[in-house]
Amino acid sequence: MEKVSVSRTGHSEKEKHHHRGKSSEGFLNQELILQNLNIQAGQIILDAGCGNGYMSKAFSTKVTPSGKVYALDPDKESIEILRNETLGSNIEAMEGDITQPTGLNQSSIDFIYVSTVIHGFSRPEMQGFLGEARRLLKPGGVLAIVEIDKKETPFGPPLNLRFAPEELHDIVPLAPLITSKVGEHFYMMIFKNIIKEET
Repeated sequence: MEKVSVSRTGHSEKEKHHHRGKSSEGFLNQELILQNLNIQAGQIILDAGCGNGYMSKAFSTKVTPSGKVYALDPDKESIEILRNETLGSNIEAMEGDITQPTGLNQSSIDFIYVSTVIHGFSRPEMQGFLGEARRLLKPGGVLAIVEIDKKETPFGPPLNLRFAPEELHDIVPLAPLITSKVGEHFYMMIFKNIIKEET
């Protein structure tokens, strides 16, 4: 049975799902992810919930020194280690939370990449994440979400915390482009920030 806590604001929230120190690195097909994202030299990427920064490092190579990667994670230890590992590179490791204002400039990001993170968000956190993602993305910018399949798997969060692609389609206020398998139990959905012109 799902445990529910009531916050001080009176909102009923799902029990938190934490995975500090854990990484999906060994389970994901990195080459397939990079192929689907089609990253270009000079682009600016935000790796939100970057963990140990393994994808940030892959993105760094793709955008070349003319581009930039912001590696964002609330875990102070992980960020300090990544900062030391990437000194002098085009990666800027930042302690922070994508569900809150990040301090990055509006419409400054070409790609936001969020891997196996959003299933841990409460409803208010999800709204914060979607709002900040829309604020940060350039017109035509891309949001890529990697999540674990919503079915029984050998690992992962409870099914009630997971999102099926159809659910993400309904929740994310951006235009869906593609959904692809990026690991045995993982999929990636790519959305585009299309600004609708007023008539």
